[in-house]
Amino acid sequence: MKSKLFVVWLMALGSVASQAWSAEANGLTASQSIRINAPPQAVWAVVGDFNGTPRWLPLVERSDIVLGTNNRAGAIRLITRRNGTKVTERLLERDPQGMKMAYTYVDGAVMATDYLPVLSVTDAGDGTSIVEWSAHFRRLDYAKDPPPADQDDQSMTDFYNGLYRTGLENLKRVVEGGR
Repeated sequence: MKSKLFVVWLMALGSVASQAWSAEANGLTASQSIRINAPPQAVWAVVGDFNGTPRWLPLVERSDIVLGTNNRAGAIRLITRRNGTKVTERLLERDPQGMKMAYTYVDGAVMATDYLPVLSVTDAGDGTSIVEWSAHFRRLDYAKDPPPADQDDQSMTDFYNGLYRTGLENLKRVVEGGR
């Protein structure tokens, strides 16, 4: 019994320590948006498909739902990137009426911690749409000072802004090209 209590105590201590470390890490933000010459419903049909990223995101080679049902909160997808690395991501929320979706990293070759991206589509009028892709996150090695090369706060923010910009530009080509 005492060993079980000790294990529970260690787990609680680890959780408190983890929260204390997270509290000290810099919260980072990346955000990109683009106007697409298509109605919001047509854009959402592409970008709102949780398992459909290979269609429009150049970094992604393959996506497979490994748990749950596509486009339902709790679904987990296994992303295979073009460089061969893999990551699992969980769909946290998907609102088809509001055309908004949030997800997070679960496991694998993650590039940030506390990663919470949101994709949204809004009506810009005249049959066009605005797509915004934003995220809040922390760099992986936030406890190291100085951080490893190319993993400082600015490099990580620049990385995600570049990824989102490239993805949205390709999304625009896909939707406007009718692919």
